[in-house]
Amino acid sequence: MPRRFVTRRRVLAAVAVIALAVGAPQLWAWHQLRTARAALGAYHPDEARTALAACARVWWRSPEVHLLSARAARQAGDADAAGRSLRDCQRLTGATDDTAFEWALGQAAAGNVREVEPYLQKRADAAASAGPLVWEALTQGYLRVYRTLDAMAVANHWLQRDPDNVRALELRGQVYVTGKGVVRGTEDYRRALELDPTRRDTRWRLAGSLIDLGGYDEAAGHLEAYAKGAPGDPDVAARLARCYVMTKRGADARRLLDAALAAHPDHALCLRARGQVALTGEPPDLAGAEEFLRRAAAAAPDDYQAAWSYSEALRQRGKTAEAKVELARAEGVRDRLERLGELRSRKLAEQPLDPALHYEMGVLLTASHPDVAAQWLASAVQLDPGHRPAHAALAELYARKGDAARAAEHRRAAGEGR
Repeated sequence: MPRRFVTRRRVLAAVAVIALAVGAPQLWAWHQLRTARAALGAYHPDEARTALAACARVWWRSPEVHLLSARAARQAGDADAAGRSLRDCQRLTGATDDTAFEWALGQAAAGNVREVEPYLQKRADAAASAGPLVWEALTQGYLRVYRTLDAMAVANHWLQRDPDNVRALELRGQVYVTGKGVVRGTEDYRRALELDPTRRDTRWRLAGSLIDLGGYDEAAGHLEAYAKGAPGDPDVAARLARCYVMTKRGADARRLLDAALAAHPDHALCLRARGQVALTGEPPDLAGAEEFLRRAAAAAPDDYQAAWSYSEALRQRGKTAEAKVELARAEGVRDRLERLGELRSRKLAEQPLDPALHYEMGVLLTASHPDVAAQWLASAVQLDPGHRPAHAALAELYARKGDAARAAEHRRAAGEGR
């Protein structure tokens, strides 16, 4: 073969290798971006985030990659990561209509809906593609602040247009359960799982609703399926053990809980379940029940079942005076939880902008969830800057945290020291 032909073939081969080396990463990044778009469309944010992270290794200066990363993180409930990705996008593009829209979606999903509702509703009316994004964010936000009537209206509006949208069904199921409509919520969760059996969060929520309804056999099946993707998860063990106890599989429940507590000795739900197994065994292990339930009540002071079961273990052991004290504490927890449930399921839905209700939520949550309590109290003074009890409660919270400046600010607003 003439030398010139050999040289030409070598040159062509070298060019092909170079083209492949340059083009392959681009093709791979394009494939990852396409995978991410499909995952977001199917409401699989974790899958989308994995694909976008891979894509960003090649297309790290792509505004679309960062914008979609923000959207995927928001769908996954990771507000911090969503904010970082949105800022990365803005550094490349500046403030644009797309970044403003994504920011408003994030605000709505976080519960800051009042400021962005009109803008988002206009976007949904103007573009069909924006509708599902807006309806998802608004429903999430309304749920977060217990505006269940508004959340239900948006979810129903969405499902009227797309009856088999799995995300809309999931969210409406959450609205029903929040509003004490557990049966209807269970129906929506079941339908969502029929449409997409891979939805783990929906399976988890369905199992919880079935337990609340006494459907322990069906719940156990869902939890066993869920456990395959979460080996050793103590939350799964605690729920599954309850199903086993209620379906006369006490020995299975005991083995499951003992294994979970060996790895997680202070897990409150497993301690409670193990104590209840000991308390109801044949014969009961009253000493073991007392110890497990004492630890459970200490680990979760807001858990009525743990507190009541502990008082019952003490009573059965003949420790009458101690049992009365624990029973009174359990009844106090129960009364507080019932009031919280009433506020969440009915009062806040009917009067979402009543500062007195926001204040009461803050007060009821102060002992168990001080950070969440601070948010409700701050919301009360945002709605009514002159709400002195809310300012006083915030002053006390900040004083406990050691934030003297903010504590003093709220004391002044409460009129203390005048």
